[in-house]
Amino acid sequence: MSGEFTPTGKVVIHGEGVQRLKRGEHNLYLKWLRRVQGDVERGDLVEIVSDRGESLGWGFYEGVGAMAVRVVTFDPEERPTEETFRQRIEKALRLRERLRLGNFFRLVHSEADGMPGLIVDVYSDLGVISSTSAGMDRRLGFLAELLVELLGLRAIFVRNDTRTRREVGLPTWRGKLLGEGEPRTVIEEGSVKFEVDVLRGQKTGFFIDQRENRLLMERYAPQGGEVLDLYSYTGGFGLHALAGGARRATLVDESDYAVEAALKNAELNGFEERVSAVRSRVKEFLESAIERGAAFDAVVVDPPALVPSRDRMSMGLRTYVAVNATAMKVVRPGGLMISTSCSQFVTAERLRSILLDAASKAGRRIKFLGGVLGQSPDHPVDPLHPWTGYLKGYAFVVE
Repeated sequence: MSGEFTPTGKVVIHGEGVQRLKRGEHNLYLKWLRRVQGDVERGDLVEIVSDRGESLGWGFYEGVGAMAVRVVTFDPEERPTEETFRQRIEKALRLRERLRLGNFFRLVHSEADGMPGLIVDVYSDLGVISSTSAGMDRRLGFLAELLVELLGLRAIFVRNDTRTRREVGLPTWRGKLLGEGEPRTVIEEGSVKFEVDVLRGQKTGFFIDQRENRLLMERYAPQGGEVLDLYSYTGGFGLHALAGGARRATLVDESDYAVEAALKNAELNGFEERVSAVRSRVKEFLESAIERGAAFDAVVVDPPALVPSRDRMSMGLRTYVAVNATAMKVVRPGGLMISTSCSQFVTAERLRSILLDAASKAGRRIKFLGGVLGQSPDHPVDPLHPWTGYLKGYAFVVE
């Protein structure tokens, strides 16, 4: 395995790329690449030098999509080794332990933990690796062994089936990398339990980033009221509302797997008699709800990224406004609504404007409760890599 940390050549960068690296940015793009020296292949460890011959650091040569190099170390004297990654994972683990997150958490959040292109999530006795880096791909076996050693995990799975990988031309696959047993386990979030299937589920099996917002839903739950959880996935917000004292929760998702898993989770928590899980597109469900005069004491709108890229901005913003405006129409006067966006291109300020526009279109007034909702603290945000902070939301009263 040590051979994976033997450099095979150099990459020469120029212009803005030199300044960005010196500033501490982990990603160097092809537009800043002058040339490659040596017999270098995708994923190889390379020395990074400027076009003036200055040694700048070390990284993995990518050569995929727009990416040239993922910078691993910024000190020319610090060539990455297995020990480098051990130390960084240990550092990331110490932070998560300090945060007292329970039996599931994001262990590695890409650039924010000094490991660009790498995501590692831990669910009880399982670990899940997701990579968007040719360099990290080459070292998956080493990383899996390290995770088992440091955390005593039963098995390590890989979810390298993201849209990002397809877009840049990296191979896509999912499966078990190391260990024994099934890809399912049970996690505990406050008083609520969820079964997680790390191969069938979305992302790495669960939306860890919404942890604090689901717990807020439990705190704000309408006592004895009815809750509507839109884009509910496996029931996170709705089940927390029930745990907080709501009488009934309606969960809406268009995925067969999500509906099936939500019902299992309801049963796992003893809520099966208080849950309705509906397989439907949200737009169609809301239109039907308005027609029949349905109303709810709390509504959650947690859609997928409706603006996945800058060129989809206009259409995505219109969709955000439309779904939020329609959802507001089914909130009882004085009821609660939580609305979030995981689109990195939609800022917190833009989302606030979206919600005000939606309220106007719905003929309702809203009052915000508290500040901007964000992602779980095990998803730290590195200001030099703003996409590490992508989730934002608001809780508000609909009058």
